[in-house]
Amino acid sequence: MKNTLVKIIAITSIIIGVLMLSACSYETDNDIANKNISKLIAAIENEDHEGIKSLFAPNIIAEIDDFDQNINDLLSYYIGKNGSYGSHGLGTEYDRDSGIEKRWHNMSYDITTTEDVFRIAIIWYIQDTEDVGNVGIWSFYIIRFEDDPYPNYDYGGDGLWSPGLHIGKTYIGELD
Repeated sequence: MKNTLVKIIAITSIIIGVLMLSACSYETDNDIANKNISKLIAAIENEDHEGIKSLFAPNIIAEIDDFDQNINDLLSYYIGKNGSYGSHGLGTEYDRDSGIEKRWHNMSYDITTTEDVFRIAIIWYIQDTEDVGNVGIWSFYIIRFEDDPYPNYDYGGDGLWSPGLHIGKTYIGELD
């Protein structure tokens, strides 16, 4: 009886230890999104053209003729430093079909800098087992907070989620 109890306690302790260790290494969707948005803000504030470009999906970059000019426009538009951010929404989508797995984040943030407040909306693919060229930012929208006609809602760009980098675009229409 005593040996059985000792074995049960030992096995239970091992299971609890394994669960605790595995929980520490698991990266949540919020962790991934926060890490990615921090990289993006740092690249913008450091005016790191190549750093910004590296965060976009290579297949999206190839689709956009004036992508480098769009980055230059972004660097002219975004002013200030020390961008702190608050999330207004993080949606995670997951698609599995015929052995192909895709996962992406739909994110909305307000970024406060020393000079201004900006709203951004992003679709960021974090996994595509069929084509790694799809991993990265697909759609990026940015607007000054004061220019958003719907400041009480999450910013969603123009609602079209077009590939690429879009500055100052807003949704035209009625919101509920």
